[in-house]
Amino acid sequence: MLYSNDPRCKITQVIRNRAPISRADVARLLDMSPATTGRMVDHLIALDVVKEIGQTQGNRSGRPSIGLEFNAQFGSIITIDLRLTKAYGAITDLAGNILSREVEQLTVGDSAQSTSELKALIHSCLNSQIGVPPLKAIAIGVPSLVDIDTGTLEWAPSLDWENIALGEMLREAFAVPVLVDNDVNLAALGEFWKGAGQSSSRNMVFVSIGTGVGAGIILNGELYRGATNAAGEVGYFIADLDVFRHSASKLGNLESRIGREGIMQLAHLVAQRYPTSELTRLINRHKDQLRARDIFVTAMHGDPAGQAVFNEIVDNLTIVVANLSVVLDPEVIVLGGPGDWPWPVLIEAIQERVGLNLLRPINLQPSLLGHDALIMGGAFAALNLKGVLPT
Repeated sequence: MLYSNDPRCKITQVIRNRAPISRADVARLLDMSPATTGRMVDHLIALDVVKEIGQTQGNRSGRPSIGLEFNAQFGSIITIDLRLTKAYGAITDLAGNILSREVEQLTVGDSAQSTSELKALIHSCLNSQIGVPPLKAIAIGVPSLVDIDTGTLEWAPSLDWENIALGEMLREAFAVPVLVDNDVNLAALGEFWKGAGQSSSRNMVFVSIGTGVGAGIILNGELYRGATNAAGEVGYFIADLDVFRHSASKLGNLESRIGREGIMQLAHLVAQRYPTSELTRLINRHKDQLRARDIFVTAMHGDPAGQAVFNEIVDNLTIVVANLSVVLDPEVIVLGGPGDWPWPVLIEAIQERVGLNLLRPINLQPSLLGHDALIMGGAFAALNLKGVLPT
């Protein structure tokens, strides 16, 4: 079992997220008996996981009571963000405070070499700062479907990894609990805990757009993975009925339109219709170095080709947002991806497309954490891993 069913994990999460808090309020929030909660809190204090901090006015009666807070120095977490050609690592304490960062180039197309490079990155994180709390777990975010119990990647096309038993490999190498999860799932947890999702109490969807397209779904305060760990694969939304008449793309119908490759292909097609446009000049000048941000800049300048691409991206993002809103009815949908995209402009355009066409208005927000969302998600999730809290 990857995640612990120890009720102390839930108690620790509540104290970490709501400190200062009294024993009575912890019991009330978790619907546990005060006596049982008190015994478990005392055990957590003995283990130095939780600390008493004096009196608080937090209980319902208004009488002062002893406050509790989480000891963030109890341990550290290494979280790795695996991307197209690089792996980004950070070591944090268990409250999500980033203590150091490292980066490692990955050898694309050679899974044996790139997994060795991943191990080297973890060693670099361990050696990067003297005096950090002891390592309690490793979390890895990967652009892949993952067997969450074993930590096995099904297929990560951007890395050319297939059926890699990454969790087992890292547990053997570092002798700590290891969480391997989809990168967007971890980013969703991070945004829910420390980012734009803090405005929601129970339900949030995080949509990531970049090299690929995916969503992380938080329902009733828990990450929802689906029956086969494939929930949130919104890149496979059907945006065009012609998809049923042709062989399906491995990238998914929607991702082939608004993932990086799809945007670049669209830009080149549109440029052919506008040979004198600013976008066409950019493509001719930069060749394969064109970025989505450059296309958005041309659209902001009023270039008709740039605006055509921008409108197509907005139309497809609106499909994603509207469908998620209707099916899940979340409190907030958070959009994230490249930090140089004009997210406020995109969100305003999506809201205009939606208009009054849905039963409820959509609370649409940009990511507040950027790439650190995944790092925060690793720190958040690691506390519930089996073996992180001592017995």
